[in-house]
Amino acid sequence: GIFAMAGRVGSWVVWATLMLDELGSLSALYAVRTRRMRATMSTAAELPRQWVVLRKDLRSEWPAGSVVAQACHASVAAVWEHRDDELTRAYLGSLERMHKVVLEVKDGAELEKVAAKLTDEGIAHWLWIEQPEGIPTCLATKPYLKQDAPAALKRLKLCS
Repeated sequence: GIFAMAGRVGSWVVWATLMLDELGSLSALYAVRTRRMRATMSTAAELPRQWVVLRKDLRSEWPAGSVVAQACHASVAAVWEHRDDELTRAYLGSLERMHKVVLEVKDGAELEKVAAKLTDEGIAHWLWIEQPEGIPTCLATKPYLKQDAPAALKRLKLCS
């Protein structure tokens, strides 16, 4: 009857309270850690940044939203793939100060050359291949510090 139901509701309330308390503790721990990271990386030059490289030719062939989606796919994939990396965690720990450098290449062949150079350079990145077409559309690096900017990207122009 009603007492059995009250017992189940009461135990659920206790469980929910314990879970919220635990989440609060985790949240507080994460906040302290984030503040410490921000304190050690106080200037923009010291914050990690992500480099994104788009194909210029797609802008005349695809709707703008589709091109932007390719950059989003590559960016998220690179961050997710390297989510346990210290710089990636620092990048994600300062959401309001995320910095991306968006560059462009002429076409797919140039994009694949840049990806190969990044691989040769040991730079972690994600080359986004749009499916089901199998078209390389964009690449993004995992976050790095500015002073560690990939050499393969230094000659590229900012996306305009």
